[in-house]
Amino acid sequence: MSGTLTGAETENLEGKTIGKSHFVIGKYLTGGAFGRIHLGKNTQTGLTVCVKLESQASPKPQLPLEYKFYKILGKGKGIPNIYYIGPVGNWSALVMDLLGPNLENLFEKCEHKFSVRTTVQLAIQLIGVFEIFHGRRLIYRDTKPENFLMGPSGSDTYNQAFICDMGMCKEYKDEKGNHIPEASRKPWTGTLRYMSINNHANNEQSRRDDMEALSYMFVFFMKGELPWQGVDAANIIEKYRAVGDVKRKTTPAVLCSDMPEEFLKFTESVRGLGFTEDPKYKAYINMFTKLLAKMGHDMNEGYYDWDKNHKPRPAKDRK
Repeated sequence: MSGTLTGAETENLEGKTIGKSHFVIGKYLTGGAFGRIHLGKNTQTGLTVCVKLESQASPKPQLPLEYKFYKILGKGKGIPNIYYIGPVGNWSALVMDLLGPNLENLFEKCEHKFSVRTTVQLAIQLIGVFEIFHGRRLIYRDTKPENFLMGPSGSDTYNQAFICDMGMCKEYKDEKGNHIPEASRKPWTGTLRYMSINNHANNEQSRRDDMEALSYMFVFFMKGELPWQGVDAANIIEKYRAVGDVKRKTTPAVLCSDMPEEFLKFTESVRGLGFTEDPKYKAYINMFTKLLAKMGHDMNEGYYDWDKNHKPRPAKDRK
Protein backbone atom coordinates (compact mmCIF):
# COMPACT_ATOMS: atom_id res chain seq x y z
CA MET A 1 0.00 0.00 0.00
CA SER A 2 1.28 3.43 -0.82
CA GLY A 3 0.78 6.97 0.35
CA THR A 4 -1.66 7.87 3.11
CA LEU A 5 -3.73 4.99 4.42
CA THR A 6 -7.48 5.29 3.92
CA GLY A 7 -10.02 4.66 6.65
CA ALA A 8 -10.51 1.14 5.35
CA GLU A 9 -6.78 0.45 5.42
CA THR A 10 -6.33 1.55 9.03
CA GLU A 11 -9.50 -0.13 10.30
CA ASN A 12 -8.93 -2.56 13.17
CA LEU A 13 -10.66 -5.76 12.13
CA GLU A 14 -9.43 -8.26 14.72
CA GLY A 15 -12.30 -10.09 16.39
CA LYS A 16 -14.89 -9.00 13.83
CA THR A 17 -17.22 -11.56 12.25
CA ILE A 18 -17.23 -11.96 8.48
CA GLY A 19 -20.72 -11.57 7.06
CA LYS A 20 -23.18 -14.12 8.44
CA SER A 21 -20.54 -16.80 8.92
CA HIS A 22 -18.81 -18.38 11.92
CA PHE A 23 -15.46 -16.92 10.81
CA VAL A 24 -13.79 -14.10 12.74
CA ILE A 25 -10.79 -11.99 11.76
CA GLY A 26 -7.52 -12.69 13.55
CA LYS A 27 -3.97 -11.37 13.44
CA TYR A 28 -2.79 -9.19 10.53
CA LEU A 29 -0.14 -10.98 8.44
CA THR A 30 0.73 -8.80 5.47
CA GLY A 31 -0.63 -6.21 3.05
CA GLY A 32 0.01 -4.51 -0.25
CA ALA A 33 -1.68 -2.95 -3.25
CA PHE A 34 -3.98 -5.97 -3.37
CA GLY A 35 -5.35 -5.47 0.16
CA ARG A 36 -4.58 -7.36 3.36
CA ILE A 37 -4.06 -10.90 4.59
CA HIS A 38 -5.16 -11.94 8.09
CA LEU A 39 -5.43 -15.11 10.06
CA GLY A 40 -8.98 -16.12 10.86
CA LYS A 41 -10.83 -18.72 12.88
CA ASN A 42 -14.04 -20.70 12.67
CA THR A 43 -15.60 -20.14 16.08
CA GLN A 44 -17.58 -23.38 15.85
CA THR A 45 -14.83 -25.79 14.79
CA GLY A 46 -11.67 -23.94 15.86
CA LEU A 47 -10.25 -24.23 12.33
CA THR A 48 -7.54 -21.62 11.62
CA VAL A 49 -7.90 -20.12 8.15
CA CYS A 50 -6.45 -17.45 5.88
CA VAL A 51 -8.57 -14.36 5.19
CA LYS A 52 -7.85 -12.31 2.09
CA LEU A 53 -9.26 -8.77 2.29
CA GLU A 54 -10.00 -6.24 -0.44
CA SER A 55 -11.34 -2.72 0.11
CA GLN A 56 -14.97 -2.34 -0.93
CA ALA A 57 -13.88 0.96 -2.50
CA SER A 58 -11.63 -0.88 -4.98
CA PRO A 59 -12.39 0.35 -8.55
CA LYS A 60 -11.80 -3.15 -9.96
CA PRO A 61 -12.83 -5.73 -7.35
CA GLN A 62 -10.92 -9.00 -7.72
CA LEU A 63 -12.20 -11.13 -4.84
CA PRO A 64 -15.59 -11.96 -6.41
CA LEU A 65 -13.74 -13.13 -9.54
CA GLU A 66 -11.28 -15.16 -7.48
CA TYR A 67 -14.17 -16.74 -5.59
CA LYS A 68 -15.88 -17.61 -8.89
CA PHE A 69 -12.75 -19.31 -10.23
CA TYR A 70 -12.12 -21.22 -7.00
CA LYS A 71 -15.72 -22.48 -7.10
CA ILE A 72 -15.24 -23.62 -10.71
CA LEU A 73 -12.08 -25.47 -9.64
CA GLY A 74 -13.78 -27.17 -6.71
CA LYS A 75 -11.79 -29.76 -4.80
CA GLY A 76 -8.58 -31.25 -6.13
CA LYS A 77 -5.01 -32.03 -5.16
CA GLY A 78 -3.12 -28.74 -4.91
CA ILE A 79 -6.32 -26.64 -4.91
CA PRO A 80 -6.99 -24.81 -1.61
CA ASN A 81 -10.44 -25.05 -0.04
CA ILE A 82 -12.57 -21.91 -0.11
CA TYR A 83 -15.00 -21.53 2.78
CA TYR A 84 -16.79 -18.20 2.49
CA ILE A 85 -16.91 -14.77 0.90
CA GLY A 86 -18.60 -11.84 2.61
CA PRO A 87 -18.23 -8.34 4.07
CA VAL A 88 -16.39 -7.25 7.21
CA GLY A 89 -16.26 -3.55 8.01
CA ASN A 90 -15.32 -1.69 4.83
CA TRP A 91 -13.77 -4.80 3.31
CA SER A 92 -14.72 -7.83 1.28
CA ALA A 93 -13.26 -11.03 2.75
CA LEU A 94 -12.39 -14.36 1.12
CA VAL A 95 -11.89 -17.20 3.61
CA MET A 96 -9.64 -20.05 2.49
CA ASP A 97 -7.20 -22.70 3.69
CA LEU A 98 -4.20 -21.43 5.61
CA LEU A 99 -1.13 -22.64 3.73
CA GLY A 100 2.62 -22.59 4.31
CA PRO A 101 5.48 -20.67 2.66
CA ASN A 102 5.53 -19.93 -1.05
CA LEU A 103 8.17 -21.34 -3.41
CA GLU A 104 9.91 -17.97 -3.76
CA ASN A 105 10.51 -17.81 0.00
CA LEU A 106 11.73 -21.41 0.03
CA PHE A 107 13.96 -20.76 -2.99
CA GLU A 108 15.62 -17.91 -1.08
CA LYS A 109 15.98 -20.14 1.97
CA CYS A 110 17.83 -22.65 -0.23
CA GLU A 111 20.26 -19.97 -1.47
CA HIS A 112 18.53 -19.51 -4.83
CA LYS A 113 18.92 -23.01 -6.17
CA PHE A 114 16.92 -26.23 -5.90
CA SER A 115 18.33 -29.71 -6.39
CA VAL A 116 17.28 -31.96 -9.27
CA ARG A 117 15.22 -34.03 -6.84
CA THR A 118 13.26 -31.09 -5.45
CA THR A 119 12.67 -29.62 -8.92
CA VAL A 120 11.48 -32.97 -10.30
CA GLN A 121 9.08 -33.43 -7.40
CA LEU A 122 7.69 -29.93 -7.89
CA ALA A 123 7.36 -30.60 -11.63
CA ILE A 124 5.30 -33.74 -10.96
CA GLN A 125 3.03 -31.87 -8.57
CA LEU A 126 2.57 -28.67 -10.56
CA ILE A 127 1.93 -30.40 -13.88
CA GLY A 128 -0.75 -32.36 -12.02
CA VAL A 129 -2.22 -29.15 -10.62
CA PHE A 130 -2.41 -27.63 -14.10
CA GLU A 131 -4.05 -30.80 -15.43
CA ILE A 132 -6.84 -30.23 -12.89
CA PHE A 133 -6.90 -26.49 -13.58
CA HIS A 134 -7.15 -26.87 -17.34
CA GLY A 135 -9.64 -29.70 -16.96
CA ARG A 136 -12.02 -27.21 -15.33
CA ARG A 137 -11.89 -24.88 -18.39
CA LEU A 138 -9.45 -22.39 -16.83
CA ILE A 139 -6.03 -21.08 -17.75
CA TYR A 140 -3.87 -19.51 -15.04
CA ARG A 141 -1.72 -16.91 -16.87
CA ASP A 142 0.48 -15.93 -13.90
CA THR A 143 2.99 -18.67 -13.20
CA LYS A 144 5.69 -17.57 -10.76
CA PRO A 145 7.17 -19.08 -7.56
CA GLU A 146 5.27 -16.65 -5.30
CA ASN A 147 1.94 -18.06 -6.47
CA PHE A 148 2.62 -21.64 -5.38
CA LEU A 149 2.50 -22.42 -1.66
CA MET A 150 3.35 -25.57 0.24
CA GLY A 151 0.95 -26.98 2.81
CA PRO A 152 1.28 -25.78 6.41
CA SER A 153 4.04 -27.24 8.58
CA GLY A 154 2.95 -30.23 10.61
CA SER A 155 -0.11 -30.93 8.46
CA ASP A 156 -0.85 -33.90 6.20
CA THR A 157 -0.26 -31.63 3.20
CA TYR A 158 3.05 -30.06 4.29
CA ASN A 159 4.79 -31.54 1.21
CA GLN A 160 2.00 -30.70 -1.28
CA ALA A 161 2.27 -27.65 -3.55
CA PHE A 162 -0.89 -25.54 -3.89
CA ILE A 163 -1.82 -22.99 -6.54
CA CYS A 164 -3.09 -19.62 -5.29
CA ASP A 165 -4.08 -16.14 -6.50
CA MET A 166 -6.64 -16.38 -9.28
CA GLY A 167 -6.41 -12.72 -10.31
CA MET A 168 -5.18 -13.44 -13.85
CA CYS A 169 -7.33 -16.51 -14.56
CA LYS A 170 -9.48 -16.83 -17.64
CA GLU A 171 -11.95 -19.36 -18.99
CA TYR A 172 -10.53 -20.78 -22.24
CA LYS A 173 -13.60 -22.92 -22.95
CA ASP A 174 -17.28 -22.21 -22.51
CA GLU A 175 -19.68 -24.62 -20.80
CA LYS A 176 -20.29 -26.39 -24.14
CA GLY A 177 -16.57 -27.04 -24.56
CA ASN A 178 -15.95 -24.47 -27.29
CA HIS A 179 -12.36 -23.20 -27.20
CA ILE A 180 -11.67 -19.46 -27.37
CA PRO A 181 -10.39 -18.40 -30.82
CA GLU A 182 -6.85 -17.39 -31.61
CA ALA A 183 -6.37 -13.63 -31.46
CA SER A 184 -3.60 -11.06 -31.66
CA ARG A 185 -2.99 -7.62 -30.15
CA LYS A 186 -3.72 -8.95 -26.67
CA PRO A 187 -2.14 -7.20 -23.67
CA TRP A 188 0.79 -8.79 -21.89
CA THR A 189 -0.44 -10.84 -18.95
CA GLY A 190 1.63 -12.42 -16.20
CA THR A 191 5.20 -12.12 -14.98
CA LEU A 192 7.89 -11.04 -17.45
CA ARG A 193 10.46 -13.62 -16.35
CA TYR A 194 8.20 -16.62 -16.99
CA MET A 195 5.67 -15.52 -19.62
CA SER A 196 5.52 -17.47 -22.87
CA ILE A 197 6.88 -16.45 -26.26
CA ASN A 198 3.33 -16.12 -27.62
CA ASN A 199 2.44 -13.87 -24.70
CA HIS A 200 5.38 -11.62 -25.63
CA ALA A 201 4.01 -11.52 -29.20
CA ASN A 202 0.65 -10.27 -27.85
CA ASN A 203 -1.15 -13.45 -28.89
CA GLU A 204 -4.13 -14.91 -27.03
CA GLN A 205 -3.01 -17.37 -24.38
CA SER A 206 -4.16 -20.96 -23.96
CA ARG A 207 -3.04 -24.03 -22.02
CA ARG A 208 0.28 -24.21 -23.85
CA ASP A 209 1.31 -20.85 -22.38
CA ASP A 210 0.78 -22.04 -18.80
CA MET A 211 2.93 -25.09 -19.54
CA GLU A 212 5.69 -23.06 -21.21
CA ALA A 213 5.79 -20.73 -18.20
CA LEU A 214 6.20 -23.81 -15.96
CA SER A 215 9.17 -24.96 -18.04
CA TYR A 216 10.94 -21.64 -17.46
CA MET A 217 10.24 -21.80 -13.74
CA PHE A 218 11.76 -25.30 -13.53
CA VAL A 219 14.94 -24.08 -15.25
CA PHE A 220 15.06 -21.10 -12.89
CA PHE A 221 14.77 -23.42 -9.88
CA MET A 222 17.70 -25.58 -10.98
CA LYS A 223 20.01 -22.94 -12.41
CA GLY A 224 19.10 -19.98 -10.22
CA GLU A 225 18.68 -17.71 -13.23
CA LEU A 226 17.34 -17.46 -16.78
CA PRO A 227 19.21 -16.12 -19.85
CA TRP A 228 16.91 -13.11 -20.19
CA GLN A 229 17.35 -11.81 -16.66
CA GLY A 230 19.21 -8.53 -16.59
CA VAL A 231 18.19 -7.51 -20.12
CA ASP A 232 18.21 -3.71 -20.20
CA ALA A 233 15.95 -1.42 -22.22
CA ALA A 234 14.92 2.23 -22.46
CA ASN A 235 11.42 1.63 -21.09
CA ILE A 236 9.07 -1.14 -19.96
CA ILE A 237 7.61 -1.71 -23.44
CA GLU A 238 11.06 -2.10 -24.95
CA LYS A 239 12.04 -4.41 -22.09
CA TYR A 240 9.10 -6.76 -22.76
CA ARG A 241 10.09 -6.86 -26.43
CA ALA A 242 13.78 -7.37 -25.70
CA VAL A 243 13.14 -10.19 -23.24
CA GLY A 244 10.79 -11.79 -25.78
CA ASP A 245 13.56 -11.65 -28.39
CA VAL A 246 16.00 -13.42 -26.06
CA LYS A 247 13.43 -16.12 -25.28
CA ARG A 248 12.78 -16.73 -28.98
CA LYS A 249 16.51 -17.00 -29.71
CA THR A 250 17.26 -19.28 -26.75
CA THR A 251 16.76 -22.85 -27.92
CA PRO A 252 15.45 -25.47 -25.46
CA ALA A 253 18.83 -27.23 -25.74
CA VAL A 254 20.68 -24.12 -24.58
CA LEU A 255 18.07 -23.31 -21.95
CA CYS A 256 18.19 -26.83 -20.45
CA SER A 257 21.93 -27.43 -20.79
CA ASP A 258 23.46 -29.33 -17.85
CA MET A 259 20.00 -30.49 -16.77
CA PRO A 260 18.51 -34.00 -17.04
CA GLU A 261 17.24 -34.59 -20.59
CA GLU A 262 13.68 -34.92 -19.30
CA PHE A 263 13.55 -31.15 -18.82
CA LEU A 264 14.68 -30.62 -22.42
CA LYS A 265 11.98 -33.00 -23.67
CA PHE A 266 9.36 -31.23 -21.58
CA THR A 267 10.40 -27.77 -22.79
CA GLU A 268 10.51 -28.85 -26.44
CA SER A 269 7.09 -30.47 -26.13
CA VAL A 270 5.30 -27.55 -24.49
CA ARG A 271 6.89 -25.00 -26.82
CA GLY A 272 5.64 -27.06 -29.76
CA LEU A 273 2.01 -27.29 -28.65
CA GLY A 274 -0.72 -25.89 -30.88
CA PHE A 275 -3.15 -23.24 -29.64
CA THR A 276 -5.97 -25.71 -28.89
CA GLU A 277 -3.80 -28.81 -28.41
CA ASP A 278 -4.09 -30.83 -25.21
CA PRO A 279 -0.83 -30.85 -23.23
CA LYS A 280 0.39 -34.39 -22.53
CA TYR A 281 0.07 -34.06 -18.75
CA LYS A 282 0.15 -37.76 -17.90
CA ALA A 283 3.11 -38.42 -20.21
CA TYR A 284 5.03 -35.53 -18.61
CA ILE A 285 4.24 -36.74 -15.09
CA ASN A 286 5.20 -40.31 -16.01
CA MET A 287 8.49 -39.10 -17.51
CA PHE A 288 9.46 -37.15 -14.39
CA THR A 289 8.27 -39.95 -12.09
CA LYS A 290 10.60 -42.37 -13.91
CA LEU A 291 13.45 -39.87 -13.54
CA LEU A 292 12.78 -39.67 -9.81
CA ALA A 293 12.78 -43.48 -9.56
CA LYS A 294 16.04 -43.61 -11.52
CA MET A 295 17.49 -41.36 -8.81
CA GLY A 296 16.32 -43.85 -6.17
CA HIS A 297 13.40 -41.82 -4.82
CA ASP A 298 9.61 -41.62 -4.94
CA MET A 299 7.01 -38.97 -4.16
CA ASN A 300 5.91 -40.69 -0.93
CA GLU A 301 9.17 -39.73 0.79
CA GLY A 302 8.11 -36.09 0.84
CA TYR A 303 11.65 -34.69 1.14
CA TYR A 304 12.54 -31.23 -0.22
CA ASP A 305 15.70 -29.12 -0.04
CA TRP A 306 14.22 -26.78 2.56
CA ASP A 307 13.45 -29.69 4.88
CA LYS A 308 17.01 -30.66 5.83
CA ASN A 309 15.93 -32.40 9.02
CA HIS A 310 13.25 -34.45 7.31
CA LYS A 311 13.19 -38.14 8.07
CA PRO A 312 11.24 -40.19 5.51
CA ARG A 313 8.21 -41.89 6.95
CA PRO A 314 8.50 -45.65 7.43
CA ALA A 315 7.24 -47.55 4.39
CA LYS A 316 4.27 -48.91 6.35
CA ASP A 317 3.06 -45.35 7.01
CA ARG A 318 3.27 -44.22 3.38
CA LYS A 319 0.14 -44.01 1.30
